[in-house]
Amino acid sequence: MLLQILVPILLLPYMIEKLGSGLYGLWVLFTTIISYLGLSGFGFGTTFLKEISKEITNNSLNKYLNTTIYFYIAICIMLMPLSLYVYLNLDNFFLIKGSLLEEAQLSFILFIITFMLNFQSSLFSSLLFAKKFLNLQNYLSIFFSLISSILIFFALYYEYSIITLSVVNLFISIFFLFSIVYISRKKITFEISIVYFSFILLKEMFWPSLHYFFITASAMVILYSDNIIISSYIGLESLAIYSIGYKLVSVSQTLLFKIVDIMLPDITRLYEDEEYKKLLKLHNKVFLISILIGIIGYGILYLYGIDFLNWWVGKQYVLDSNIFRIFIYFAMIHTGIHVSAIFLVAMGEHKETSYMTMLDASLNIILSIILLQYYGLYGVALGTLLSHLLTSTWFTPFWFYKRIRNAQGLRSL
Repeated sequence: MLLQILVPILLLPYMIEKLGSGLYGLWVLFTTIISYLGLSGFGFGTTFLKEISKEITNNSLNKYLNTTIYFYIAICIMLMPLSLYVYLNLDNFFLIKGSLLEEAQLSFILFIITFMLNFQSSLFSSLLFAKKFLNLQNYLSIFFSLISSILIFFALYYEYSIITLSVVNLFISIFFLFSIVYISRKKITFEISIVYFSFILLKEMFWPSLHYFFITASAMVILYSDNIIISSYIGLESLAIYSIGYKLVSVSQTLLFKIVDIMLPDITRLYEDEEYKKLLKLHNKVFLISILIGIIGYGILYLYGIDFLNWWVGKQYVLDSNIFRIFIYFAMIHTGIHVSAIFLVAMGEHKETSYMTMLDASLNIILSIILLQYYGLYGVALGTLLSHLLTSTWFTPFWFYKRIRNAQGLRSL
């Protein structure tokens, strides 16, 4: 896991040097768009993971797997007209210079194809995760991440275009999909066949998935809407500088998130077994550990983060220190909230939090666009922080403790 994060980080300064802020900003923009396209799964991936984490028969596993696979294939087909529309209007949606347009369009198509492959791969990653083959899944991801980074390094060294980098990503995704399907079949008994597709099961998965979708969509807006707003209102060069600063903070955040993320199947089992006291104790322990590690990690970034960025990518790519501190405040708050959020998702008690995160996301967009007019990039970051403080920061932990108390009360009756 650590290698998957550190290797791209180490490659980043070289990537910026070779591509320049404009092309690197384009790369960040397309990565953000692809992240948003992940929402097209409408939360079915999370429902799939939660359900197969339970003790179920092989027949049930085949139904969940094939129903989700064929649903994803249908989604990819439906995304094609939308992708074509964005392809034809890239320069209308975003501030892309005319000289970059042709390169941007071709790269965008390659990104879309890569997304569709990764969309399917994610189901088999979830399958290995739920069936306690997490280490195997991690080894495979690390291997392909290293191969991708090596190929991208040589592509940059020989000064190939962003199109070549997109091709590298595409081929890595193809080989990763075949590899993870092969390994999954070796370790887990399942079949891939349209025979197991169940429209009834699809309808049963819809409502819980819809609320997972609300949460994921809102989280995407909260975490990535800044990139879209900046690329639309200010430009790719500013997006590059903004994203570099945030990337340093997000690395620490991603590592901290993994403390609780890997527990999702176990949390689901504890809740299904009505082990509420153990669940509460585990939540409080993980929450405390995450906060304590966060204080240390984010504290170091607060004191030395800007100095590190100056050394790492060069002063011309370093954003204002006040914006960087806003990133740290947001990450510290979000680290604590994430613990309660994952527990609620694993418990299936996420309906109300999905509404609050939608409010958080909506407020984020409104405040960021308004504050952008007065404070530029600082206003965008400030809008994200303020919306989070007013909504999810207090509601998510509150709702977790309320649901646990209610569950304990019902059990005692």
